[in-house]
Formats: sequence, structure tokens, C-alpha cells
Amino acid sequence: MKNRSIRAAVAVALATAAFGLAACSSDKDSDSGTSTTQAAGKFEEGKNSDPVDGSAKPSTPPPNLAKPSTQLLNDRITKAFDPNVGNEEKISWVQDAERDPELVNKLVDAAKAQNVKVEITGVQEPKDGKLKADAKVTIDGSPVENAFVEFVAVGDQWQVSHQFTCNIVKSAKLDSAACQAK
Repeated sequence: MKNRSIRAAVAVALATAAFGLAACSSDKDSDSGTSTTQAAGKFEEGKNSDPVDGSAKPSTPPPNLAKPSTQLLNDRITKAFDPNVGNEEKISWVQDAERDPELVNKLVDAAKAQNVKVEITGVQEPKDGKLKADAKVTIDGSPVENAFVEFVAVGDQWQVSHQFTCNIVKSAKLDSAACQAK
């Protein structure tokens, strides 16, 4: 009787492993469209085209956008805080806004609740798809020392950085899915 239960346990374990392997082999690799068994087969045959050297694959370089004018960035910030400007337009100016369609509304609410005023006073040179813009920032009438707004190159335009947006939203004790840890 004892041998029978051991055999049954082994049979169940083998069946579970077979089902698990079958499930894995039908999964598609979302990046390449090849199945995982094909990728494993290439590796086992020594045909792996991706050498393993311990370094991460290079990511797509950020767009190389021209330095924007102070006026353009002021216009973006002003419109981002404006409740009369539609969300569709604002979403294209705020990094990661697509992760939470309400992020731009929360930014407006937070800026209004805290009487946030931002005026871009200077634009530094872009570097690695990022740009710092010196700014006069006041919150409830109190100036913020050494303030700046960071912008990131996304597609063909400069967007207000995720971090700047989320800092304003979080400081008003609002929450957004876009402001959760990535």
C-alpha cells in the first residue's frame, strides 16, 4: 500500500510538472513574438544571439529635442494648472499621465488647494532627455527657495516630469496611480 501512495504522489508530481511545462511552452514572448521553448532551444543549441555579459541591454535613447523657450514652458505650466483646458491636451504635457487619466485633474486640484504659482525664469541646456527650468514657485504665498521644474523629452515634445507633478499632487494629500512606485 505504501508503494502505491508513493507512486501516486510521483505520478501527480510528474503530471503537474508536465502541465506546467506545457503552459510555459505556449506562452508568447511579448517582445519578440517567439515562444519560450523556441528561445530555450536556441540557447541550448548555442544559437543565443544575445550574449550574456552581465550588463543590461541598452534602452532606447531619449529623443534629442531642442531647448524650448521660457515662454513655451510657462505656457505649458499655466495650461496644466488651468481647469478650463481639456484633459486630452494636458495629458500630452505631463509624463505618465496616461497611467491615471485623473492625474491632470488632481494636479489642478492640488495647485488650487495650495495656491501653487509657477513661473519659469530660465531654461538650462537639455541633457540625456531631461531639462531643468529655473522657476519662481510659491505655495500659499510662500516662495520656494532654489525652485526648478524638470521636464522630460517624450516623443516630439517636452513634458512636465512625473516627479514634479506627483510632488504637487502628494503635497496636497491626494493620491494617483501614476504616482505609485514604478
